[in-house]
Amino acid sequence: MARSKTDLQTGHSVLSARSVSRGSAIGTAVCLYGRKRQFNKLAIDDTRVEKEIRRFRASIRLAKQQLKRIASVPDAASTGVFDMHLMILDDPGFNDKVERQIRDQKVNAEWAVKTVTDAYVLNQKSIADEHLREKYIDLEDVADRILTALGGGKQSSLVLKNDSIVVAKELKPSTLIELTASNPRAIVTEHGGWTSHTFILARELNLPSVAGVSGVFRRIKDGDELIVDAYDGTVIVGPSPETQKKFVQQRERRTILDLDPMKSAPRELKTLDGREIIIRANVDLADVYQRAKQLGSRGIGLYRSEFLFNQFKGFPSEAEQVRAYKKIASEAAGDPVRIRTFDLSADQLVAQTGEKEKNPALGVRAIRLMLSHRKEFRTQLRAILMASVEHPIDIVVPMMSDIAEIDETKQLLEGERQALKKKGVVIAMPKIGAMLEVPATVMIAEDIGREVDFFCLGTNDLVQYLLAVDRDNAGVAESFRSLHPAVLRSIRTVLAAGAKCGIPTVVCGEMAGSPAYVALLVGLGATELSMNVNSIPRVRRTVEAIAYEEARNIVNEVAACRRSDEVEDTIRSRFKEKWSHIFTDDLLPVKRR
Repeated sequence: MARSKTDLQTGHSVLSARSVSRGSAIGTAVCLYGRKRQFNKLAIDDTRVEKEIRRFRASIRLAKQQLKRIASVPDAASTGVFDMHLMILDDPGFNDKVERQIRDQKVNAEWAVKTVTDAYVLNQKSIADEHLREKYIDLEDVADRILTALGGGKQSSLVLKNDSIVVAKELKPSTLIELTASNPRAIVTEHGGWTSHTFILARELNLPSVAGVSGVFRRIKDGDELIVDAYDGTVIVGPSPETQKKFVQQRERRTILDLDPMKSAPRELKTLDGREIIIRANVDLADVYQRAKQLGSRGIGLYRSEFLFNQFKGFPSEAEQVRAYKKIASEAAGDPVRIRTFDLSADQLVAQTGEKEKNPALGVRAIRLMLSHRKEFRTQLRAILMASVEHPIDIVVPMMSDIAEIDETKQLLEGERQALKKKGVVIAMPKIGAMLEVPATVMIAEDIGREVDFFCLGTNDLVQYLLAVDRDNAGVAESFRSLHPAVLRSIRTVLAAGAKCGIPTVVCGEMAGSPAYVALLVGLGATELSMNVNSIPRVRRTVEAIAYEEARNIVNEVAACRRSDEVEDTIRSRFKEKWSHIFTDDLLPVKRR
């Protein structure tokens, strides 16, 4: 949890946070609101007022259509909840206030809905009767539905000024993708962690980011001047001119130290004792692969196709997917490309289906979701088949928990291959890999290995599910321990199973991009690592400076440890003994206790 203190000399507030994407920036706070559809306050001119009002009215119509469809389900209709929501949407007083806010204040529809709803909620919370008071939840739910409906159009209202620092309770990966066009300087959030998809993407974009600022909207207001130091995890609110000057000087010194001396690198990479390690890149944006290749990447270990879903406000069409997959394969120019099929949760389809899950992480997501949306899954498989003609593309099946899911995927893929063949469409048949990130798949890794062409070991979710720790929940961040004995034993089991089945295993979680963890992974037997582009140089330097035999000996010693603390202490001690020239304290695993 972030703490704050006030500098008595300067008067500014200093917030402590967790660094989740290193770097530093100075700029102006832009606060983003909303849970499903994120937005900020946007001033509009007279020419856009009527357009915003039309957007608002269209969102009301869409929200009502969704609610009527949900309310028609017998179980939902019996509660009467959605009838109340429809009454709110039909309330002329509510609608008039929102439209008047747009006209009088000249703001975007999202901000007008928030302002009016906040006033209604505040009034509702002041009611003495407890049962009536709790109805504010319905108001918030309706507002969220309207905001989601406002995001149904192609034009986004997320346009930022040049010096913007994004502040949010939680930032979704889809929102970050939208924001890239505006080039924000940094991100500050209340929730999220090192392994959340948002900050994995932020590191890929070299975007300084900190998380863990509790009560972020109480501490930071729209328009505040901020300094974000994502090296040591601090946010300065309202810095004085002197503080800003010192920050700029410090940033210039860091920039000199952070310049990457490895402008290009050979594709071959070996440890000191000659063990070859293959580096691949995790890529969400096709354009970054050229830099990865320059740094020595030998292909794309993981392309997260779900970002296309976010980009096109729903499942992308077949043509959109073919273009995207062809582009990423063309950028790789013959290097292996592994596309992970849509790793989505049912909650991400709520705008289309109106369905919500109580526990999305354990619900209908990834391959489970796609097998229940076979039309969309067939479209994706067909697009991959058509895109893989000129350059090889492989398929990664995410979050599988049973071999039957691989069998069904193969059957669907073969069905699409036969259908395209009958039409005379030239295609290539991709290899199929399994994403091992559920504990059950570790237990049956050898069985799975006989059915697939390769493994992808997703350490982020594997740690989450092994330890029952939500990786995006700041309250349990201390319990997310990649060096837990169960995690290391699971990794060893999967690597051994891949070797026994004669198939490659690529480790593609955040552990693969962290130097200290890389040394352990090499010792455990990993020979393929996939990471975000900016991690490649330091991982290369680590691999080149260690011997596989040394790493294996440390791993064998760690294998006897029964507690996470013992593992961390042993690693810190042995790394300092053998590799003090590589690992400074800031690169070693954090001592938790």
